Amino acid sequence: MSQRDELVREIRALSDTEAVRALTVLVEDRGLLSSAQEIGPAQGELGQALRAAGVEPGEGGGEGDVARAALEFAALQGDGVVAEAVEYVRSPMERFDPVTVAVAVLAVTLLQTEVVVDRDRRGRWKVTVHKRALKDAALARVLTALLSHLTNGK
Repeated sequence: MSQRDELVREIRALSDTEAVRALTVLVEDRGLLSSAQEIGPAQGELGQALRAAGVEPGEGGGEGDVARAALEFAALQGDGVVAEAVEYVRSPMERFDPVTVAVAVLAVTLLQTEVVVDRDRRGRWKVTVHKRALKDAALARVLTALLSHLTNGK
């Protein structure tokens, strides 16, 4: 089993809380946490924008599902910080995590090179997905989990 396969297995084994915390660590490591805190689009509007971009809801719409899908996507891109984030959240030490950002915003922030989220002239959210052949399956899992989370699977 390759290191990447092992990392994906570890990501899938994370609890919901661990997955959200690992995603937060990853977004923070990239220096994007302040951007994530500023985005905060209304969840209904973001869900509509994802549907308009052709995304359909999939299975698993909980916060943990979204976070695990986003972490797996980053791991498959070769982001070495993902392994460190997973190790960090699974370590037994005490820690203080004062930042609370919605998992949907964290996922969109992490995907900013693959997914552009902005407002049109009328103030509506718009999502543009940049697809790349090698990453389509992993990116699709993130987007379908995200849409399921935002729309409760409907």
